[in-house]
Amino acid sequence: MADQSVSEEAREAVLKAIIKSAPTVGNSPAGIRDLAEAYALLERDLLPNAGVVHNKT
Repeated sequence: MADQSVSEEAREAVLKAIIKSAPTVGNSPAGIRDLAEAYALLERDLLPNAGVVHNKT
C-alpha cells in the first residue's frame, strides 16, 4: 500500500511540473512534444511518439 501511495505522489508531482512548465513552452513544437511525451510516459497508455511525423527525405 505504501508503494502505491508513493507512486501516486510521484505521478501528481510530475503532472504539476508539466502544468507549471506549459506556459514557458508557449507555441514551441519541440517543447509541446516534450510535454506530451512526458504525459504519455506518465500515463503509460499512450505512445510517446504517437502523432509525430518523421521526415523521410
